[in-house]
Amino acid sequence: MNTDWNWFFSSLSQSAAALIGIIGAFVISRLIGLSERIHTAKSNFDDLVIKFNQTKSSLSNRRFSWYVRNQVDESDKISEAIESGEFKNLSDQEVLAKIYNLEKKLFKVDDEILKAFRGLNLKIKKSHDQQRDPLGFTSGISPKLLDLKPAGFWDNLRDEGEAINSLKVEAISLIQYFQKNKTEAVSLSVTIKPLRIIILLLMVAFPLTVIYPLHFMPVLLNNPPEVTFNPIDILKTLFSLKFIILFILFLTIEGIFFYFLIITKQLLVSSSSIFSDLEFDYMNIKSYSQFFE
Repeated sequence: MNTDWNWFFSSLSQSAAALIGIIGAFVISRLIGLSERIHTAKSNFDDLVIKFNQTKSSLSNRRFSWYVRNQVDESDKISEAIESGEFKNLSDQEVLAKIYNLEKKLFKVDDEILKAFRGLNLKIKKSHDQQRDPLGFTSGISPKLLDLKPAGFWDNLRDEGEAINSLKVEAISLIQYFQKNKTEAVSLSVTIKPLRIIILLLMVAFPLTVIYPLHFMPVLLNNPPEVTFNPIDILKTLFSLKFIILFILFLTIEGIFFYFLIITKQLLVSSSSIFSDLEFDYMNIKSYSQFFE
């Protein structure tokens, strides 16, 4: 029975080449899809940064100080607490904590709130002193009746509050979009790393399962191949036409794989750039305005 090893090496190299080609095609399609997704994620991030800057600029133009000052000044809860003596002997921090507890919708403009509180406290005290008769009785007139507001004041106060709250809702929505964008970037980064490993394995598998078996061919009939380390045979092989053809094939395929490794590196850098950009705390409400919490 004649033994022809050429069939074995030919079938082995062809099967390996076909398998490597199928896996390579899968990797390429995945890389193209990932490239599009990363580009989209980066573009979405840039759009979110533009909206962040717009929202922050709009908030910087709002009249926080004027709004909270008048909110404190017109607060029935705070006035009642002052009249009942609940603020006596409290430190500034304790006063602020109590005011924020009474008026939960106030923005955190501490200095202005303390200033407004002191003014309201003084106004109530003076009003009581002016209304007190010689026998020690008060007239029962609210100090607010003595402090008339100009026409349109309440509409302006309401509009300002609605504008600020609308921008705050917009800021909260942007934070959620930034979080979604970050999650997408993490997912893409995790997906790229296994593809790099697959490409590296293909780069190793190709010379071992395709190039190496082909270098044995052609094998003489009934002459089993042998692995030798004869320098003369090695030199003869290096300067043969078969070696040149196989070397060109090796460089071509490995060059393609290396190119896709570079692409994966670029995609990792692109996805990582989103993380580096997120070092600025876009997902902190205080980044939009110092008066939010």
